[in-house]
Amino acid sequence: MKKNRVTVKSNKKKYRVNRSIQVPEVRVISPNGSQQVTNLDQALKLAESFDLDLVEIQPNANPPVCKIIDYGKFLYEQDKREKENKKKQKGSSVKEVRFHPNTDKHDFDFKAAHAEEFLKKGDKVRATVVFLGRSIIYTDQGYALLERLTDRLSHIAKPESTPKLEGKNLFVFYAPDNAKVAALKRKEKQQREAEERALEEEKRERAEKMKEAQERRKSDND
Repeated sequence: MKKNRVTVKSNKKKYRVNRSIQVPEVRVISPNGSQQVTNLDQALKLAESFDLDLVEIQPNANPPVCKIIDYGKFLYEQDKREKENKKKQKGSSVKEVRFHPNTDKHDFDFKAAHAEEFLKKGDKVRATVVFLGRSIIYTDQGYALLERLTDRLSHIAKPESTPKLEGKNLFVFYAPDNAKVAALKRKEKQQREAEERALEEEKRERAEKMKEAQERRKSDND
């Protein structure tokens, strides 16, 4: 077995590899996905037959689970996934849309549309109903407004909790539902493509009609 295979440096969780594994029996997952419970020596020989490493991935299982893989490549892919996750987390933020208890339909629709755009980009949204002066007596309208907003955004997001009233602000946070966002984007893409095809077909038909008209005029002149 190649003892010097592992060359990738990583600050992640340390895994026991090859001869550093010190248990009598393990469950081995082969590169083809098959599994078997065997003693450690046999597991090491099996890994050597593939010219790969034996990596203990679940030390607390009974027996511990080991996987036959290229450990350096394994650490590299872990680093790559973590960097991608951090990038996604940095790219998201919390946006806010603000309402009043007497917000009219036009303003509600306008701000709800903004919330939808934020959520589609992966941002969370804080929806806040602000009660100015004596309007605090209309908290029921505020709750009803947020309920209406929750229903409006249900195709793309879900509230993280029930609305909370703090002072003169009633608010709730919405998180994008990634599966629904992806489905919506696919649907919008299909609609755009269908519209583009319809436009192209309309242009083609218009060009054919113009060509036919020109040919008729030419024939009449002849």
